[in-house]
Amino acid sequence: MSMSMSLRWFVLAMSINLIASVAIAAPKEKPRKGKPADQAILDLGATYTTNAQTRVDGNIDDWSTLSPLSFQTLIAGEYEYDWTGPQDLSAKVMAQYSEDRIYFLIQVKDNAVVSKKKQWKSDRVELWIAPESPTGKSLGAKRGILLDIGPMVDGGEPTVKFMSGKQGGVAAKAFIGTDGYDFEVGVDFAALGKTSPVMDGVMRYCVLVRDWDQDDPNEDEAAIATCPINPKKSSAIKTDQMGKISLNLADEIWSKVASLPDLQDGQTWTKYTADVAGTSTPEIVALGSTKLVVAGIGMHGDGLSWSVIDLPQNYEGTGAVEFKDISGDKKNEIIVRRSEHCTNGAIVAQRTYIFALVDGVLKLKASYLESQTDENDASNFVQNTYRWTKTGFEQKLGKSAGAEMTRCDPALDAETIPMLMPNDGEKMRKHDFL
Repeated sequence: MSMSMSLRWFVLAMSINLIASVAIAAPKEKPRKGKPADQAILDLGATYTTNAQTRVDGNIDDWSTLSPLSFQTLIAGEYEYDWTGPQDLSAKVMAQYSEDRIYFLIQVKDNAVVSKKKQWKSDRVELWIAPESPTGKSLGAKRGILLDIGPMVDGGEPTVKFMSGKQGGVAAKAFIGTDGYDFEVGVDFAALGKTSPVMDGVMRYCVLVRDWDQDDPNEDEAAIATCPINPKKSSAIKTDQMGKISLNLADEIWSKVASLPDLQDGQTWTKYTADVAGTSTPEIVALGSTKLVVAGIGMHGDGLSWSVIDLPQNYEGTGAVEFKDISGDKKNEIIVRRSEHCTNGAIVAQRTYIFALVDGVLKLKASYLESQTDENDASNFVQNTYRWTKTGFEQKLGKSAGAEMTRCDPALDAETIPMLMPNDGEKMRKHDFL
C-alpha cells in the first residue's frame, strides 16, 4: 500500500473515532424540576378523639393506631440535585379531631435538618387549614400556621405561629431524630371561625414542607406538599385546591348511643342536630316511635353522655320536632308533635310535648293536646291554641265543630293538659311549665 493511501486510511479512522467520542460525550440531560402541578390534591382521613386522650405533648403514642398519608413528590427544586430520594425529603401526616380542636401529626424524613443562615431559611413546615360546611360554605378564615424547626436545631424552641392575623389557639411540640423531625399540632376551631364544622363538616388542609440541605451554595430549596401549592406564593392557595378532612362527630356519637341495649327494639329513628345543652357543640336528638334520645359531648361532665325518655306507644304517623329557646336560657327546648290515638272512642289527637335538658337529663316541661278529630268523621273536631312565655303557656279554645264530642283521653297521665271543649264554659286557661 502506498504512503498516500495509508495516510488517507489513518485520517478516515481518526475521523470515525472522533465522531464516536463526540457522541459518547453528549451533554447530560439537566435534572427535571418539580412544580406545583405535579402534586395531586390529597384528602386525609381523621378519627374522633378527646382532648384528654390526645395531647400536644410530643409523645406520639396517641397516634399509634392511625394509618398515615405519605407524600414525596417535588413541587420545587430539582430531582437528583436538590433531592436525592425519600431519605432526603419525604413526609407523612395524620389527623384527629375532638369537639373543639383538630390535631395533626406531621413526620418529616430529612437527612440534614438545618437552622437559618444568611443565604437560606431554615427547614420548616406550613400547615394551611380552612373550615367548611358539607356543602362547601366557608365557616371561617383560611389560616396558615408556620412550624419552623430551625431554632430547635440551635437549642431553642421551634417557631409556632399563625402566619397572619390574630395569634392564639394553636399549640405544637417538635422532636428531632436521626433521620428527620416531627411536629404534633393542635388547633382550636375557635381560632378559625365562630361555627365549628365538627358535627358534619369539612376541614380543608394542605401541608407544605420546605427543605434546605445547605451543603452546596448553588443548591435551591426543595419542597413537597399534599396539594398543588406554589411555595413562592403559598398564601395564595385557594381552598378548592386544598385536600379535605371529613369531620363527623354526629355519626361518632350516634353509633355509640344507638348500640345501647335499651335502644335495641327495632325502632326507626329520625335524627336532628341542635343545641339543647349549651355546650360547645350541638347535640344529637333522635325521635323514635316510643323514645326520645339526646346525646352529646359535655352534656353532663366530660366526654360522651346521653339521656333517654319514654313516650306513649299509642302513636300514629310521623312525628315532627322543633327546637326553640322558650325559657331564654340560650338552650333550645325540644318540641315534639305527634298524632296519637285516644283511649276512649274513635278519636285521634295531635299531641305536643315540650322537653328540656336539665343537668344532662331530659325532663318533660309540658304535654298538651292541640286538636282532636273523630276518626270516622273528619268534620267533627276541636282545636286549642297555645302561646308560650318564659315560665308557662296560655291555652285558648280555638276553631271547633264538635260541641258534643267526648274529650280525648290520650292515655292520660297527670302531666297532660286536657283539651278545652266548647261546652266547658271556659275560653282560656294559664299553666306553668312543669
